[in-house]
Amino acid sequence: MKTFKISIFSAIMLFTAGNSWAITGDEAMANFRNRMNGISKMTGIISWSNSTGETYTGSFKYMNPGKIYIKFSSPSGQIIVSNGKSLWIYSPGNNICGVQDLAGGGSGGITAFTSGYLAIVTAQGPGGYTIKLKSNDKTYNEILLILDSTFFLKRVIFKSKDGGSISFSLSNVSTTAPVMANIFSFDVPSSAQVVKNPLNIK
Repeated sequence: MKTFKISIFSAIMLFTAGNSWAITGDEAMANFRNRMNGISKMTGIISWSNSTGETYTGSFKYMNPGKIYIKFSSPSGQIIVSNGKSLWIYSPGNNICGVQDLAGGGSGGITAFTSGYLAIVTAQGPGGYTIKLKSNDKTYNEILLILDSTFFLKRVIFKSKDGGSISFSLSNVSTTAPVMANIFSFDVPSSAQVVKNPLNIK
């Protein structure tokens, strides 16, 4: 009987110890934001797709805080630029440029699209973490963040209330390649049709 009680006690201790290592959604998001905001610059390949089957691939350059330059090679030509305060999306094929004012001033970036959500860790292990962000009043009511073991972003999936989705993934990332600061501003061609605030960010 004594041996049985010790075995039960040991099993309970192992179970509770294992659970004590589980990370909460708020803790995971804090680690994620700290990890990404701690990166001063990076370059790499970005792949984008949506639920209708459209896919885009291109190169990106990033500089903290919230500055991004993306030039798509497949299909070619489309450019996305942000200086952290404004976002330009230019399609030379139809000569249209969307100009989005970013909420939160110069913060932009990760904090801008993950704030205001309930965070739940749905998977964790040696390979990394998956965080589900839920909201009832956002344009995208669910966001999935797929992170590596250091909380670096590998993939993000936005799911909207109407059932549509958009997915981004990063690869070939370098945090040491040179990035020129002057690329994070965009001069809209004088002949382009300008669409103000097309993204409806809440």
